[in-house]
Amino acid sequence: MDKTKLRSAWLEGISADPVESPDIVRAAAALFVMLGRVYVWPIKKFDEDLEKAISALERVVSNDSYQEAPELVQQISREIEELKSRRKPAQGGEAVKSAKPWWAFWK
Repeated sequence: MDKTKLRSAWLEGISADPVESPDIVRAAAALFVMLGRVYVWPIKKFDEDLEKAISALERVVSNDSYQEAPELVQQISREIEELKSRRKPAQGGEAVKSAKPWWAFWK
């Protein structure tokens, strides 16, 4: 990640305005759905970036222009749930299982 500067570019995309640039935010979130996993994403930034991705997608899905496409809202909602499943379990809680492997996520 350091050599390619992928995370830096990702931060730029995930931080874009979800109203002005929802497609950029969605593309950045899609990268996190694919690459935002332990042993792939920088572990020191994983939890922080996971929350950024979830928050950004929640802002995108609430965008008025997306409300006109229920199938798109449903897809983004599945992406949000997938990301939420990657959160650390609460103290004494049980981990939520991922919906499916990343390579099958958009089938």
